[in-house]
Amino acid sequence: MRRGEEFRYVVLAAQREGNRRLAAALRELNLTPAWAEVLIILDEHSPLTVKELGDLLVCESDHPSRLVNRMVSAGLLERRALASDRRAVALELTPAATELVSQVRAIEDGIYDFLEALPADSLSTVIATLSTLVAGQPSGLALERRKRHQGNGR
Repeated sequence: MRRGEEFRYVVLAAQREGNRRLAAALRELNLTPAWAEVLIILDEHSPLTVKELGDLLVCESDHPSRLVNRMVSAGLLERRALASDRRAVALELTPAATELVSQVRAIEDGIYDFLEALPADSLSTVIATLSTLVAGQPSGLALERRKRHQGNGR
């Protein structure tokens, strides 16, 4: 196997295993990883328009309208007209969704603790390498926007 091929498949395997762990833990809350990401983003930055939410999503690569519609139908999101522009719609968490946020954060913290138990220099090298690969790409740009907004949230 070529080194590039091995790297590609190791990254894919690691992503899938991480997503399986996350999905299994979130299943108890009737959430998907994409839904959990929306809850965390809106908890930190609410209210947001659908476009603003889409700009911060890493898990969902397409326009998030369908994702938002499913979450509204599930009673997790509310749409409200913006005071500044009645034609624009802002998204906010419902009380039911707000109750789930601390549980989602606890699940994510468990995953982050597991990953942060790796040797710090190895983790830094992997982050730098993968950041180079996604730089300028849609998911990489969404991640950069999330990092910039980190200080602006709760």
